[in-house]
Amino acid sequence: MNTFVIAALLALVPIGGALLLFFRTLSSRQNSDMSMSGRLVLSPGKYRPMERLLQEADFRFLCTQPGYSPQMGRRFRVERRRVFRAYLRSLKRDFASVSLALRTLMLHSAEDRGDLAAAVVRQRLSFAAGMLAVEGRLLLHAAGMNSLDVDVRGLVASLETMQAQMRELLTPPQTALA
Repeated sequence: MNTFVIAALLALVPIGGALLLFFRTLSSRQNSDMSMSGRLVLSPGKYRPMERLLQEADFRFLCTQPGYSPQMGRRFRVERRRVFRAYLRSLKRDFASVSLALRTLMLHSAEDRGDLAAAVVRQRLSFAAGMLAVEGRLLLHAAGMNSLDVDVRGLVASLETMQAQMRELLTPPQTALA
């Protein structure tokens, strides 16, 4: 009987540890229920640096500097891609947040907005296709095809469009005064 109790306790220790880790992870996350107004103040302008991060001009300039080595150039490219990917993750999170807020607003709207729902679906598909294209370009960039342009303006434009649609939904309709 003692052996059975010890074996059962030993089996429960990893489960308890996993539950503790899960609880700590959930409790340390920021509250994902950001207010609608908080989702409106996202600034797509914060993604402007992405447009320059992988431009070839910066790499060519680095090559002309005294003390340049190919290893330094590779490290510079890797770091630039790392920063670019961090921006990309942030853009994806912001888009998902605005998309969720917009869908929630449409669900709770007093009037049926089928036109807006179709526009949201198109924007989400466009954003997903844009993300795939950017990820493909990043893979090619990492493989050494550095002359390829990684353009994120379409992704940022999708975020701006979603925010504009959300503002439109939140703005009360203007009534004509008699």
